[in-house]
Parts: sequence; structure tokens; C-alpha cells
Amino acid sequence: MVTPPFLVSAPGKVILFGEHAAVYGKPAIAAAISLRSYLLTTKHEPEFSELVTLEFPDIQLQYSWKIHSLPWDAVPKRSIDTVRPPSELNTTLVEALEHALADVHIPLQRSAALAFLYLYSCLCSPDMPGMTFSVRSTLPIGAGLGSSASVSVCLAAALCLVSGEVAPPEKKGDDDSDLNAANYAGIELIDAWAFLGERCIHGNPSGIDNAVASHGGAVMFQRMTKGNPNVRENIRSFPPLKLLLIDSRQARRTAVQVANVATLLQNYPLVTEPILNGIHAVTDEAYKLLQAPRENCDDAWEGRLRELVRVNHGLLVALGVSHPKLEAIRLAADELEIGETKLTGAGGGGCAITLVKRDIDESRIRGLIERLESHGFEVFETSLGGVGAGCLLPTKSEAAEWEEWEEKLFSLHHMLGLGDREDIQKTVGVGSIDGWAFW
Repeated sequence: MVTPPFLVSAPGKVILFGEHAAVYGKPAIAAAISLRSYLLTTKHEPEFSELVTLEFPDIQLQYSWKIHSLPWDAVPKRSIDTVRPPSELNTTLVEALEHALADVHIPLQRSAALAFLYLYSCLCSPDMPGMTFSVRSTLPIGAGLGSSASVSVCLAAALCLVSGEVAPPEKKGDDDSDLNAANYAGIELIDAWAFLGERCIHGNPSGIDNAVASHGGAVMFQRMTKGNPNVRENIRSFPPLKLLLIDSRQARRTAVQVANVATLLQNYPLVTEPILNGIHAVTDEAYKLLQAPRENCDDAWEGRLRELVRVNHGLLVALGVSHPKLEAIRLAADELEIGETKLTGAGGGGCAITLVKRDIDESRIRGLIERLESHGFEVFETSLGGVGAGCLLPTKSEAAEWEEWEEKLFSLHHMLGLGDREDIQKTVGVGSIDGWAFW
């Protein structure tokens, strides 16, 4: 059991290969990006010890509940022999939590609060001390980048730590198999609880977003048919790759794009099926590349990966799911020879990604960013792959012994007062602050 304060974090994701073909039982690959969500857990002052609070300024959510007023009688009993939670939500508990959500009306806030209360009720107990869980994110929300899964993993990790379900991660060593196994068991449990958080938000998620947010690296996912279990393979060995993530700011609806492809398949099956099979083949080739040992991930390896990015985008264009704004982004990157660009996700708008060439001159990247921003696009410099969920603990157990930077780092007031994404990353971010450890 970990005593607050502490920080946890989890990454967002992009779909790297396999969009739309995945709808028809073919594999897709999603990969973590370095844009992340962060959650600070702190103890309440004694006068508020009967409350549990969720703070999420990025969606204007701030709410407290009396711990003893939560529907503890509706929480399903867990067998002492059962470690992993069930994969389905307990409808009795969901219905019982409706009363606690009576004053939370905005859909985005309500789904986040439900995910939190469901996990809190299952993992904690009525005698827990009062705490605040404060979420901040460098991820754009609602852009198809796995922001809800990133937050769900943060909630699951924090609640598993305070309840003693998992231990904090330790530094991994190549020759310490017991330690690596313990960390893996911990993140598998966090992933399973985060999936239930995603169910609270999305109803019937695939599980790929929370898997990437938990494990980092990349995940190959294939939804099987005829009752067969889905396939999910974690890919954690490849090195982080420089990536530009560009938000076209063109609204799109996933359901419309999926329906358009379904119509194309119905009208022209002999034409459309080979395109979907081509996407499948690209995904298979990419999967083989991403499993290569790190020492083999040289310039030629990156070049082959970029070629597959280009081919995958071309096949998606043939399905009719691109958009003039996405093509403008791709053309600008091509003209400056920055790398290879493809849409990510359902298409019809949303985001594009550019896999940047190794050792590209920084001035050319800046030139592309300025050009894209001048046309109203939002650009994020990030990296592909990298670490999954992690935890940052104070160096000393007593606040009186903290360094000055720690007092600021683990301060609720300071956390809530952070400004933009750059401020969040600089203050608490993975890669900016030493001491982060990952499961």
C-alpha cells in the first residue's frame, strides 16, 4: 500500500497501421506516443477526511463525494483467489452509482466520474482516508489519441497503489527476471482495471487503447469473429521514433467513415477486398519489423517502416477515407522531404502523423511546423513507442525532508495551477523529471 502523495502517468496512442481493415477481423497496430496524462494523489486535510475528490481541470470537472455515502453494498464481492477483475462491468454497481452522479450532467464529465467511482468502489473501502485525485494531460482530448484510456490507466494505477493491489514499479534489469516478472504482473492488473474504466466511458472498447497506455511500445490487436478470443501482442523492443502529430482540426465521425467503407465493399467487393487485404499485408510486414532486436533498428530499418507508412496511407486514400486537409498536410511534409505521412484513425479529418527521417535538419522541421500552423493546423512534436505507465514517488517519506522542488512537484495547488501542455510537461513530465519508474 502506497501512502500519498505520488504521481502516476500513462501515454496516449496513435493507430500506426491497419485502420478500417481491423473492422473486418484483420490486425491493426497502435503505438504509444510521448504525450501523456498525469495524476497526482494527495491526502485530504483532517477536516475533509470523509471526502474523496476528483479534479480534472482540462474538462472542468471538480467534484467530491462522501466516502461512506457511496454504494458499498452494491460492490461485487471478490474471491481471495481472484486476482484479475472480470472483463464485464457489474451492472448493479453501475446503476447504484447513478445517485452519486446525479449532479454531474455534462457527458464527458459524467463518463470520467463514473469510471473513477467504479474503480474506486471496487479497489478501495469505506475506511480509506480522504484523498484527492488530480488529473492533468498533455494529450488533446477527443482527438482519437487515446486520452480516455490514458486517464483510465492513471486512475487504475493510482487506486491499485493506494489499495495495495500492486506495488510501485522497480527499475528493471536485463538479468533480473523475478523483478521484471513482478513489474509485468503489476501492469497486467492495472491494464485489466483500466479496461473496466474504458467500459464506463465507451461501452464496448476494443482494449487496444488501454493496452498501449499500460504497456507502452506498440500493440498488435486483432478482433476475432465467431466467438474466438481476440488476439493481442505487446511489442516493446523497438526504440522511440521521432514523430510529428498534426491535428487537422477537421471534425469527423468515425461511424460515417466506417459506413462509407462498408458501402464501398458492398458495391465493389472485387475492388475493395484486395485493398483491405493490402492493408492486412502492410500490417503484417510492420509487425515483423517492429519485433526486430534493437541492434537491428538502423537507418535501413527506419526506411522500410516509413515505406510501409506511405503505402498504408495510399490504400486508405483508395478507400476514400482521407480529406483535403489531410492531403495538404502530407503534401507539405513531402515537399520538405521530412518523412512519410499518413492519416491515423478513422480519417475524414482528425489527425495525421509524420514519421520523421533520422538526423533530419531541425530547421526543416521548424519550417514545416510553421507552415502547417499558418494554415490553422495544430502540430505536436512527439515520439513513437517508448514507456508505458509509470510512477514517481517522493525521495523521502516525510514531507519535512523533501527537497524544495519536491514540495512543488507533489503540491495539489501547484498541480491544478499548471498552464498549458508545455508547462505540465516541464513541471511533472516523463523525460523532464528524474525518478520516474515504469512497470
